[in-house]
Amino acid sequence: MMTDMLEKAKRIALADPHLSQFDIHIEGNELHLCKEGECFARMITGDSPNQWRMAYFHNLERWEYIDFTGTLEECLAFLSDNPHYLFWKG
Repeated sequence: MMTDMLEKAKRIALADPHLSQFDIHIEGNELHLCKEGECFARMITGDSPNQWRMAYFHNLERWEYIDFTGTLEECLAFLSDNPHYLFWKG
């Protein structure tokens, strides 16, 4: 199932200008969005089927949860519409 979700996430991301520059891979039950080896955001499977929650890597220090839960498509759209969760300033 996670492999199917990964392929779906990659298809969605490739069609989006903000997300297309990220590599998406599986880590356990999570999908991680990374760029040049650094992970910026992750999507975590929720309690119910097809529900995901998200976290972003805050100031290179810790994962911080985003107050948003939705389908895989909704989570990726949220990240695309809110690109500040995808980047940090070094």
